Amino acid sequence: METLFAQQAWWGDFPKEIIVPDNLYEVYPWSIGPFTKYEHNPVLFPTPGAWDQGRFGGGVHNGSIIVKDDIFYYVYRGEQPIDIPKLSDFDYICDIGVATSKDGINFIKDTIHSPFFREGADRKYSYEDVNLVKYGDTYYLFCNQWLWGNQDDYQQNGTFLAVSRDLLNWEKKGIVFSNAKRTHRNGIVLRDPYGEAVKINGQFVMYLNDALIAYSSDLLHWESHDNPNKWPGGEGCMAICNHMSSDSDRIILFTGGNHTGRFYAIGEVLLSKKNPEKPVAYLPSPVLTANPRYPYEHGFAADFPYQPISEFSDCIFFNGIVLHENMWMIYYGGSEYYTCMATAPYKNE
Repeated sequence: METLFAQQAWWGDFPKEIIVPDNLYEVYPWSIGPFTKYEHNPVLFPTPGAWDQGRFGGGVHNGSIIVKDDIFYYVYRGEQPIDIPKLSDFDYICDIGVATSKDGINFIKDTIHSPFFREGADRKYSYEDVNLVKYGDTYYLFCNQWLWGNQDDYQQNGTFLAVSRDLLNWEKKGIVFSNAKRTHRNGIVLRDPYGEAVKINGQFVMYLNDALIAYSSDLLHWESHDNPNKWPGGEGCMAICNHMSSDSDRIILFTGGNHTGRFYAIGEVLLSKKNPEKPVAYLPSPVLTANPRYPYEHGFAADFPYQPISEFSDCIFFNGIVLHENMWMIYYGGSEYYTCMATAPYKNE
């Protein structure tokens, strides 16, 4: 039996009529899934009165995960009401911090090193949406830096980079595409299942929003260009390769955005190392969606009396995935307010 989707409000760039097989992962054996949500979600909450205290519409989310010395490091975005003079309609501001865990479920927030970036002259910026990779003994943290009220200044806005040897102390490198002619945001670097950045023909690859792609030989200096190839699914979440011994050419790009009637849901696109800019195939159905049965995924507090905490219902986005003990672990935003976790079995075939 197959389900025929009808056109809905948030269809994205998918065909208007699309057929989804019941055995999705058999028909599309290259895909990663199915995902099962952790039964005791959320795994991370805002902390009242702290830099990640949250506000209506945002909290602790869009973080990246790395396992180092058997410890999970979750480097995440924390929101609070804006604490500097408002120069625009934006009423919030963010920074980046870290929480650690021995099991990937029970996290302890680091209150010594966190938050990382909003100090001194940089207190005016909002830092958001982490993509974390490692190469050798160095960690590279890519996120978005925004200056509210002056977002068209690309020397201060867009993809930002900092580096570290221990995931706790960070050296700011600054805006990556300071000579850009348009916004470069949500840069995600192609990596293996454990967070190691991967070179293709001597170059690292970065996917960015709005049909941009960039290349680098050292992860520090990048050159971007418009990608003429398009695929449905919205923003890039994560790009994974080297996870299949039977197919070393395979790249899986996770997307988050309008997906066949969902406001924001997680999709998957298949690409190839032979041409990392051109899609080979994509899933006709999202692999992770918000469930209205879970208040924390549909705009309400996780605990009774389930007060409204966000306008982001029907919204799933993530920046964190890791392969650990033959299980994919994905860390996604619940209502853009909490961090939740889901798992999928690892299939090396």
